[in-house]
Amino acid sequence: MRPLSKPIQSALSRSAAREGMGSLLSTATSPQTFVNPGALVNPSFAHGGCALRGAPAVALNSRHAGLQESRLIAPSSSSSSSWRGAASGVASLAVGTLLTASRQSLRRNRASRGPLTRARAFSTTATEAPAAGTILSESIKVPPTDERKYRAVQLANGMQVLLTSDETCDLSAAAITVKCGTFQDPDAVPGLAHFHEHMLFLGTEKYPKEDEYQKYLSENGGDSNAFTTTEYTTYYFKVPSESFQGALDRFAQFFVCPTFTESCVEREMNAVDSESTNYSSEDTWRLQQILKATASKNHPFSRFDVGNLSTLKSVDRQFLKDWNREHYQAGAMRLALVGRESLDELQRQVESLFGPVRPGDGCAFKYASKPWTEDCLQKIVHCVPIKEARAMSLCWTLPPTDENLFSKPDLYIAHFLGHEGAGSLHDLLNSLGWVDQLTAGPAQSFSDGQLFGLNISLTPAGDENRMTVLALALKWVELARKTGPQKAMFEELASLQQISFAHKEESPIQDDFVAGATHAMHRYPIDEVLRGVHALDEWKPELISEYFEMLKPENCIVFMTSSDFAGEAKASAPGWQREAWYSAPFKEQPLDVKDLEQYLPEGEELPLLAPQPNPFVPQDFSIRCTEPTKASKSQLKMDGPTLVRKSDLARVWHKTDCAFHTPRLYVMGKLFTPQYERGPRAVALTRLFCNIVLDDLNSLTYDATCAGLGYTVEFSDALTFNAGGFSDKLPLLLESFLGRLTDVVKDLEESELDDGSLTERGHDLLSGLEVQRQLLMQDYKNLTREEPWSVSNYYLGQMMVQGSWHLDEYRKALEEPIGLKDLAQAAREAFGQVQIELLVHGNATPEESNRIADKVIDCMKAMRAQALPEAKQRLVARTPCDRPLIFEYDLGAENPEQENSCTQNVYQVGTFGTDQVSDACLSIVTHIAHASAYQKLRTEEQLGYIVQAGPWVDGYVGGLTVLVQGNRLPPKEADLRIEAWLKQFGTEIAQMTDSEFETIVQAAVNERTQRLSSLSQETLKHWGEIATRRYLFDRTALVVEALRALKKEDVLQFFERYFSEGGSERRKVSVRVLGTSASDQPTTEACLHTLEDLRSYQATSDWWELPADVAVSSQT
Repeated sequence: MRPLSKPIQSALSRSAAREGMGSLLSTATSPQTFVNPGALVNPSFAHGGCALRGAPAVALNSRHAGLQESRLIAPSSSSSSSWRGAASGVASLAVGTLLTASRQSLRRNRASRGPLTRARAFSTTATEAPAAGTILSESIKVPPTDERKYRAVQLANGMQVLLTSDETCDLSAAAITVKCGTFQDPDAVPGLAHFHEHMLFLGTEKYPKEDEYQKYLSENGGDSNAFTTTEYTTYYFKVPSESFQGALDRFAQFFVCPTFTESCVEREMNAVDSESTNYSSEDTWRLQQILKATASKNHPFSRFDVGNLSTLKSVDRQFLKDWNREHYQAGAMRLALVGRESLDELQRQVESLFGPVRPGDGCAFKYASKPWTEDCLQKIVHCVPIKEARAMSLCWTLPPTDENLFSKPDLYIAHFLGHEGAGSLHDLLNSLGWVDQLTAGPAQSFSDGQLFGLNISLTPAGDENRMTVLALALKWVELARKTGPQKAMFEELASLQQISFAHKEESPIQDDFVAGATHAMHRYPIDEVLRGVHALDEWKPELISEYFEMLKPENCIVFMTSSDFAGEAKASAPGWQREAWYSAPFKEQPLDVKDLEQYLPEGEELPLLAPQPNPFVPQDFSIRCTEPTKASKSQLKMDGPTLVRKSDLARVWHKTDCAFHTPRLYVMGKLFTPQYERGPRAVALTRLFCNIVLDDLNSLTYDATCAGLGYTVEFSDALTFNAGGFSDKLPLLLESFLGRLTDVVKDLEESELDDGSLTERGHDLLSGLEVQRQLLMQDYKNLTREEPWSVSNYYLGQMMVQGSWHLDEYRKALEEPIGLKDLAQAAREAFGQVQIELLVHGNATPEESNRIADKVIDCMKAMRAQALPEAKQRLVARTPCDRPLIFEYDLGAENPEQENSCTQNVYQVGTFGTDQVSDACLSIVTHIAHASAYQKLRTEEQLGYIVQAGPWVDGYVGGLTVLVQGNRLPPKEADLRIEAWLKQFGTEIAQMTDSEFETIVQAAVNERTQRLSSLSQETLKHWGEIATRRYLFDRTALVVEALRALKKEDVLQFFERYFSEGGSERRKVSVRVLGTSASDQPTTEACLHTLEDLRSYQATSDWWELPADVAVSSQT
């Protein structure tokens, strides 16, 4: 089963981690995700530091390389490697549901790490010392390598708590999940639970200032988040361990004595309303509302649950307090925390801080009907997306997932139906050129049932044959039902689950660990809260058969999402209607099962087969490191990789992992090639080639993704390939991947016979070329359907990066005739002259790394690669000091559904890594700016739901970025508000006491010196230096040294020079994207508008010089 969401590189393709600046900027890895437009997953509300992550809607397909360059993906604090299928296939299976994966991804995307946080609360006041808690368990089942200590206790008020003591941690965290969500909204007040979540962050009796919690976390290098789902709400934070007690005290007050200050109520309603406006133009949320419209009207899922000014107008302070008192009670809460204190000390803190929470069990879940009753089933629902997208979801109602926690029949079914190996539905549809992606699993899961989905992302050709696709999908389900439960398949799946748990690395982020634990505490026995999601202990074939029997056509709802329905919907053809809240068009019609027979081939047996045994299941978990005591997870003490081979063609770097003691290995490769300079057609064809290779490999290597392996090859302005996972089978995957890379080129060249006709293989490749061409075209066309912040980010790159090609140029290139030999020639050109950087890091000896390097270099030689004498680097434009550079784009004219506008200002500072004091000053300014801008522009002035201030990094140049997205003000006025805040911000820094400044500096140091918690984190840290060819592996130590030596006067002078109005080196870029709310209020200043304007600007622009330490020559 492939997970619904796939990790990808961040839109900041030249962001801190990729560019080796991870020691200056945040190094926490946080993969971004994509959502299948037909999957109808359950979005969750979340709020956090970097609201720019708040755009999960039908995003561009991560397989289509080069979109990193085009900046269409939400920025994050860093980037992570893009793995084919799943970065951790076993882990994805361990989740067991698409619901969990989608909630996690939307939570991570919607919330950024930092003070943009909002959450919920409880209310009670302490009058006497709380009683001691009762120990529930000290035998929590943990992975064999987990050395942390655990204890579960129940406080006297009924709250259950999981304590985790880790004496080596430098980052502590806590989370609470309340058994109360949007289903508990009063009928007359949709969105109350979500609004209540916002309000909890705005002051408590003990800490009445509305920004007290956020400010404390920000100043001490921490951050927080919260999200509301249907039946649960989760709040969590992380902070350096020395500041944990202060943060925990402030956090606890949310649930003890929230104030719900009246002055904040109306203002925060505006924030929720702005959030809802954001969602109204996102396909994920629009499709969610259509799904709600198909549910039983007597079930709370059918209700609108985001909230807006209309639905919340009757809410006041007393209303919130009453609702809080009824639902936010200790027995309905699960708390988890991890700190370096002893278990006894952690327990004492919890008893003191959370003991005063009001006792009680909250309200039981009782609903008037099932989510989907019989009259809701056997239907086809046509949906129209905003973006160009084509998908189909076949959905069935099944019993709740919590009824069978240790047999997980839905996981078995998802594994079968979502399989993509030879003989699968995906394999058949792919051979026809009809499918892009396929997933299976619970799309919605509640306490009284689940909606299980088989989700198919279609190509344009597949969309044209959608009824045949539906008929084939139902035949696939019928085959699974007739095949019946197979014990060998169950045992293989159970083995993968066990492997994922036994060799589980620490969570990359402590707050993710505690947030996940609190959810598990509501579902699993206390001893199983860590293992439960992985547990597949009970073989119950009769139960699996019962579930399969429920997957019949008469119980099915089919959602068909297609841009091709737009004309029919716009013309108000019979049956079409609009969803009440976001006006998304849809149409319902009966599902006639008998009618589907006409779409199947008569008398022809379908080439469908049950999944076969997985050859990639790892067997050898031995560890190569022989000196683990010498290793360190500290970024200050961590050794870099060693250069084990150097030639004009390749540099090979190696490091055997001795820190994490995990049987995992990562291979990272980057090929510098002049292909990008050859023009948009060369770029488009090279990306097509990469996608065809990935697609051609899918049926062969899909099993690898299920077994914890991943791989990718892509082209932005360089060719990159990555492979990673369990080291035992990684060489087998890499050999398959490299072999197919060369085979595809040869097959393309030999596709024509002497008479001009195509070979059978040639026909297959031509079909694959057309499919990938259509998908890439679809992605490029969707630029105007992206969120305004994403469009802004894209055009910022077009302005700043030398020689950037535009998506329209790629699209035009793809519209021209493309033959198989054209593709072969582009591949030969791309690989013809290269400089290779290769890193092999993890569970491998130097000899094993050299053997892997041999395979890679042999593959390159088979591609006829020669050494590239000099790898040219694309420069970054140096903005003039005497005037702001403004670019304005009228998005509303292209997308009438987009009401929001975006203003993004960038204040350039200069080259990174050449002046450590300047780098340190920028680090401090951006650290403080984050909370300050949010408080002023988002909380107080309510300029928009998305507000961000933080570091801007493009290639080797950095600065400060401030972004506002909303519908309240046109960009030209939002720019004035940003400038007013910036002036105030300078005053804030000047008025900061020495003690406050020292606290900020220490927080910045803490962020950059946090102990790494996974091998992949370390790999990315080293790869950032190698990929940018700067090789400064001790950069963290240098930056920390500069930070510790910094004085407030240094920062004030730096601010005055680069950011103050009239500053001698103030270089401002303003990108303004107009939504429909501002289309009639354009900028009156001189500004750029078109691609031609951008090209003219670049033709006369100055450029930042490339740092002297960047290697460009093969001789360097």
